[in-house]
Amino acid sequence: MSHHPSVDQVKADILNVFKSISEGETQKQQRIAAERLRKARQYIENLREQKRLREELSDGWDLELH
Repeated sequence: MSHHPSVDQVKADILNVFKSISEGETQKQQRIAAERLRKARQYIENLREQKRLREELSDGWDLELH
């Protein structure tokens, strides 16, 4: 009797390796997407803050001119 794994077992092992690689790539892509989303949110927040500050400064200057 041979101690070699069956062809089906080898196929299953290969599929498990590919599945693990695929899951790892998916997790990596999810981390990248989350980081992009975080940066986009931060950018939008910065734009809103700049707009708010411009409006406050503009309103303040308008009050001094009147």
